Amino acid sequence: MENITPKIEQPPLAVEKMKKLFADNIEKRICVVGASCVGKSTLLGYLPEAVDMDDLLFGNKQKGIVPLLTQKEIDYVCGPWTPEVGQFMTRKSHELIKIEAGYPVFGTIVFPSDLVVEITVPDNILRERIRRRNTDEKDVFNMKAQIESEIERSGIEKIVVENI
Repeated sequence: MENITPKIEQPPLAVEKMKKLFADNIEKRICVVGASCVGKSTLLGYLPEAVDMDDLLFGNKQKGIVPLLTQKEIDYVCGPWTPEVGQFMTRKSHELIKIEAGYPVFGTIVFPSDLVVEITVPDNILRERIRRRNTDEKDVFNMKAQIESEIERSGIEKIVVENI
């Protein structure tokens, strides 16, 4: 009889970096950003103190979170990504979400905060993840460029965490 060992999923290496970063900066309001396909949702699953921007904006029935956006706004922002959609999301998110110390917010928008953590992956890995998820590469790279521009304009201290 063959002995089959179950596969045990290991947390991404970035999880320990993030836990240390959050502990070292517990008194700061932390904004964690990254484009689609860089692994934000995966990291969120290992970081219970963190909050998903999408849960707040779009709601999450499992967590009992009511959406802050209207259905019309949700329909608009869930279409193709354009600079106008990005600007709308930034404006609405800033109106609706305020980051508190000890509860980092993960998303695609730079919020007023004391520290920005940018989640990245090398472009070749990002392209592979985009392909596997059947996501539009142009949309992801446009989003990535907008995030990088927002971080630059914000003047907020930034730490980059590579999630590979």
